[in-house]
Amino acid sequence: MKYRIGSFKRLTGFSEATLRYYERLGLLSPSRDDGNDYRSYDEEDLLQLVQVSQYSGFDIPLAELPGEGRELSAEAMRALLGERRRSIEASIADLYERLARIRLHEASFARLAEEGGAISQANIGGIYRLFLSDPLVASNPAAEKIAARWLSYKPFTHATMRIPLAELRARKEGPYGVELGLGMLERYFLEKGETLREPILYEPPNTCLQGMLAAESLGAISRADLEPFFERLAAGSLIPVGDLFGWIVYIAREGGRRRYYLSLRMAVA
Repeated sequence: MKYRIGSFKRLTGFSEATLRYYERLGLLSPSRDDGNDYRSYDEEDLLQLVQVSQYSGFDIPLAELPGEGRELSAEAMRALLGERRRSIEASIADLYERLARIRLHEASFARLAEEGGAISQANIGGIYRLFLSDPLVASNPAAEKIAARWLSYKPFTHATMRIPLAELRARKEGPYGVELGLGMLERYFLEKGETLREPILYEPPNTCLQGMLAAESLGAISRADLEPFFERLAAGSLIPVGDLFGWIVYIAREGGRRRYYLSLRMAVA
């Protein structure tokens, strides 16, 4: 049975522009009437359109599909589908990774919502950090390039802060000198093919006390704010052996003011 383009587009649901585009790509080959050059489609064109639609649904570029003047062997089609499968598998893996990170952030906000924000002990993996407010980092010519590159690694790069161990041991009341920068967990750092370069700092895996803190200003964190950590140190006869690090989980803005919600980690022994 023959169909003029008007009937064929109503039958298939495809627009005339789409049908003509497929024809230009060699994916459809309607016959032409000798007298008036009108296009005529038949059942074989319908089957071809179904196949094009199916492979298009796999996000295979239309120009790579077999058509007029473009033949593909079964082996070539297998390779084309295999390439697309690997791409989809990589996308699925990326989505699972994003899901896992969303769950981690969800857990952080759940802890923020808890009364008191309990301090717990955990084993923390290695973390790479770049402290932009550290004078040694700020003066390093590689710092800007590293920071720009890390910022492109969404969503693996986090805003981070540090209070030096020396200040914590001095038992000063505060405010503590807080250094700000970027951080990335070791696994993501390595997956990106990065290598350790100055001025990046590396914190190896360790046993930590972890907890949450809300602060009106990162420059005004005092010993009173960290008292739950010091109480847990005393209760467990633990000794801090590294700087106090923190991920900045959330920055709330209210009435022109900022409030920082921090996930803090203190290496202990």
